[in-house]
Amino acid sequence: MSSSSLKSETRLKVRWGDMDALGHVNNAVYFSYIEQARVDWLSKREHLNHGTEGFVLINTQCTFLKPVVYPANVIVRTYLKDVGNSSVTLEHKLTTEEDSENNYAIAEAKMVWIDYKAGKSRHLPKGVIDFFQLNQE
Repeated sequence: MSSSSLKSETRLKVRWGDMDALGHVNNAVYFSYIEQARVDWLSKREHLNHGTEGFVLINTQCTFLKPVVYPANVIVRTYLKDVGNSSVTLEHKLTTEEDSENNYAIAEAKMVWIDYKAGKSRHLPKGVIDFFQLNQE
């Protein structure tokens, strides 16, 4: 399954300490913003918690399009990009409240479903696949 449906919006205030010596948000901080958006969205899906199995992040990348400068309020829009046999890929588009028509960064995060004890990937449980296929919130 492959799609691009918006799943959530996370709003974060840029902190003074998020900036680097060049006067814009440090590139590494974008990954923190994206992580927070991903965690916020997944943590609201209690049925995705299976105790001994769950998602782990295996890959993330970000294309930086425009610098974010203080003061600003970041919006991270999270989209479901792809669902595979054992993985889910999310796309994140980062913008600001002050300039919400322009993307400042576009990122992807790929997560794999694993058995925590065995440390090995597993096929996504049917309930998890059904959630991603049917859920259009």
